[in-house]
Amino acid sequence: MKCSLITTVFNESASIAEFINCINNQTVLPDEIVIVDGGSTDDTVSVIKKTITNNVPLKLIVDASCNRRHCVAPIAKGRNVAIEAATFEFILITDAGCILDKNWVLEMKKPFAAGFDVVAGNYTALEGSVFQNYLAEVFCPRIAVTDPKKFLPSSRSLGVRKEIWRRVGGYPLNSYTAEDTKFDLLMYEITDKVYFAESAIVFWELPKSFGELWRKTYNYGVGDGIQRLSLFKYFFRAFMIVFPFPFLIMVVIGKRKLIGYVIYVAQVSGFVRGLFREQQ
Repeated sequence: MKCSLITTVFNESASIAEFINCINNQTVLPDEIVIVDGGSTDDTVSVIKKTITNNVPLKLIVDASCNRRHCVAPIAKGRNVAIEAATFEFILITDAGCILDKNWVLEMKKPFAAGFDVVAGNYTALEGSVFQNYLAEVFCPRIAVTDPKKFLPSSRSLGVRKEIWRRVGGYPLNSYTAEDTKFDLLMYEITDKVYFAESAIVFWELPKSFGELWRKTYNYGVGDGIQRLSLFKYFFRAFMIVFPFPFLIMVVIGKRKLIGYVIYVAQVSGFVRGLFREQQ
């Protein structure tokens, strides 16, 4: 049961060695690594070449069209380029900048061996500053997944058969964010063979500052607006912004965190912009 691990990178020299080492240290190595670099101007490419294990074939593709200067959806395009270049049918997808649990590849491969088409991996927050730890419960709440098709996995922890990727036309290329959510929904339309791999964990670094939090959540909203996703959810959040009293009650009883109100404002603002942005 051979698999290709794919990811995209752009100017990540500060963190790429740690990411590559977490792949090198997997209890089960992928059978191939495919990395698409969007034309980095720092030492990302050379660090990858120096750090990667010699035990796994590496395809390192430098494609300058896979960055925001040339493409509205550089990450989605980079993933499509990587998957197209992948040798094997079973594709494991993650993001540089994350850290993979040592058993991530092992746990992601098991469902493929059992006949599943899509493997929804798990993810959680990396421990960090006081601010990041405060955000962890908002960004990575503990959830009980009883129906895998109701869980929309991030592509920082995802597995898919290449044939499924091909049938849905790959990742959509019309937005910078929310492309992975749209990709999930497209896959779920054509297959019921979806598995939630709870033990396949990716550790994700949360925003380090209030400004980064605003930009990230605003951009998430823009992507959801362009993709026309979660209309009811955004209507509810807009209602809570205009009439915040119920939200404040939930804060008092511990059901919400106050920073959630700021996130709602950023996401709804981005969503409205995305709704009216011309489709690329």
